[in-house]
Amino acid sequence: MTGPGRTESARKPTAGHHEADPTALLHAATLALAGAGLLAGVTGAAVAGLLRQARSTARRIEHAQHEVGPVLTQDPALAEAALTAARLDGSYAPSTWGAVGGAAQQAADATAQRWLPRGDGVYGPTGELVDGAPDGAGGVLRLAMLGDSTAVGFGCTVADELPGVMLARGLARAAGRPVALRTLGVVGVGAADLDRQLALVGPGGADVVVVVVGANDIRDKVSPHLSARLLGAMVGEATRAGMPVAVGTCPDFGVIGAIPQPLRTLLRTWSHRLADQQAREVIRAGGEPVAIGQLVSPEFAGRPELFAADRFHPSGAGYARAVDALLPAVLRAVLGGDEVPRPARPAE
Repeated sequence: MTGPGRTESARKPTAGHHEADPTALLHAATLALAGAGLLAGVTGAAVAGLLRQARSTARRIEHAQHEVGPVLTQDPALAEAALTAARLDGSYAPSTWGAVGGAAQQAADATAQRWLPRGDGVYGPTGELVDGAPDGAGGVLRLAMLGDSTAVGFGCTVADELPGVMLARGLARAAGRPVALRTLGVVGVGAADLDRQLALVGPGGADVVVVVVGANDIRDKVSPHLSARLLGAMVGEATRAGMPVAVGTCPDFGVIGAIPQPLRTLLRTWSHRLADQQAREVIRAGGEPVAIGQLVSPEFAGRPELFAADRFHPSGAGYARAVDALLPAVLRAVLGGDEVPRPARPAE
């Protein structure tokens, strides 16, 4: 069986490239939680303690990165403010490879995007890459992956581990037809970017659209209500154009052991709130939500092998768990029927 090849992801960046910042969320999340009322009643001293935890976590993450070499599987979604807080109080010197936020962060995200494995192509019913026109002709089904770093497989080291590739192969096996995969997600973006991504698909340009988004909206302090509303608007536009949509809602940040307590509990509350609002908006817009935080995240607790080297994003094995949850919704969208059995993954 042939498969998508390994790309630049295994190589180190050359001088002048920005690596994705390894510490992207904790301090900003604390401030966002306060703004959302989730820190109501917490004293100034307690908030200061949370920021100290953020700084300590930032240093641990930074040390881990240098231990494993340049970590290119790092979305700024889970540690931005930890590094920001450390820099503000002078306890951490900025890295030479970029700064948090603004143009520097965008450059880092863009570089990380370029180093991802590439898996787009047409997959046959036995999982192999085949020649085929991805335009809906000749029985070729079209699968579009939209969203953020999780949608594009940040944390994977080879293309076979990418969630889009696994979903395309699962759909091709179940449908007995080739599936053309097109990945349009972008590292570092939030729900506000979904309209642009959908425009690249075009009206009727996919037989099913899969979306995973939300973590970066926490980083950027976008309210759960607004983030979910933007997602719902995009889902509604896609369904009105005849393209069914399956959405993996925000995962549970509470299973990420690299985030210390009590901050981890606060982030769990935030991510649950976002996931709940996402699900409501997706249903209202005619899509199908898949509760990643309930169906998948609990499996990650105490399972380091399900995390990538950054200890935040899933590894290939972790993405496979998410695909197990998403695939039935994809099959229902394309093949119809209320009860679609979950196809077993091929033996490794």
